[in-house]
Amino acid sequence: MNRSNCARAVAAVAILLFASFARAGLETQAFGYEQWERVVRERGLDPQDVVYPFLVSDEMAAWAEEQIRPHATLSQETKLLTLQRAFFDSGEFSFAYDEQRTLTAEEAFASGHGNCMSFTSLFVAMSRSLGIPTFLLAVEREPEIEKEDDLVIVNRHVVVGFRMPTKVYYFDFYVTNSGPYIEKAVVDDVVASAIYHTNHGGLAIREDDLEEALRHLEIAVALAPEWAPAWVNLGVVYSRFGDIDSALSAHQKALVVDPGNSSALTNMAHLFRDMGREDEARAALKAAADGSRNPFTLIAIADVEMMRGSLDQARRYLKRARWWDGKEPEVYDALARLARLEGDEAKAAKNSQKAAELRQRALRNSDEFLN
Repeated sequence: MNRSNCARAVAAVAILLFASFARAGLETQAFGYEQWERVVRERGLDPQDVVYPFLVSDEMAAWAEEQIRPHATLSQETKLLTLQRAFFDSGEFSFAYDEQRTLTAEEAFASGHGNCMSFTSLFVAMSRSLGIPTFLLAVEREPEIEKEDDLVIVNRHVVVGFRMPTKVYYFDFYVTNSGPYIEKAVVDDVVASAIYHTNHGGLAIREDDLEEALRHLEIAVALAPEWAPAWVNLGVVYSRFGDIDSALSAHQKALVVDPGNSSALTNMAHLFRDMGREDEARAALKAAADGSRNPFTLIAIADVEMMRGSLDQARRYLKRARWWDGKEPEVYDALARLARLEGDEAKAAKNSQKAAELRQRALRNSDEFLN
């Protein structure tokens, strides 16, 4: 299994991106099916139309009970460790990583594969069947960023948490550790469902099934209206339908709940540019880039500065892009463009060669992973 790319999100299509939630205490959040169902109904949705990722079958509960039976008198942390180890014991259970498949706990158990969200849903469902109140956590970790066609994909991470009086245990895709709080947000069951639908909505966008994407993402924003990426994704769907006003409105709602959201700002910049509103496009891109570590956002604003003739400013943005992701070929493509504008063909050729080498290296690594 691949530990990177465990949870995916995109700047144009947020498959799984955790924004800065206002911190809520566990007592104000919904955990367990009955609480989840109540909140879903309160938010105007029929629970039959929403996926609850933590349902557990009798077979799953029996399997979990069998794993911890020798440790039934020990602490809950020990039981969780035992359950985790059983998941990665090929003699007990086999789970294959598949980054694009977001499955419910039941689906993941039956198929034995899925992405990080699938695995964590499986772990939460099984541990809760043992009476251990686990939950999802969005953890602070530097995101990995890549580009797929016209989508900028930001890979973040989700783990399982278990709260003790003085600390939280983190059960990662592979390992567990304990320590001070590092989570960005506790993810309750309602938001977990929103993540599930956001993942499927993002995948539908990538497959150009916009009606299916719209269905999933409307559920996601209804479930988690305070979660900016759901609005960002919905804005992408609207823009692909050609409904620019609704797209801008969705991105603006993302900025209301998460001021400075670079995905919303970058998407708005592209819409403004298509509308001929260049000043607003540049302002949105600059706002996105000023606090961003996303190399593609920094490249986009650098290109704008190059078009304006502000080569020194473009160079500053590209240096930041190279600092944050010196292995991204498009950074060197942009540096080559800048060098040509400066009349330095030798430097341009050097950067173009670097970009080509990085692409070849990535291709080799991909082939090795697939084989």
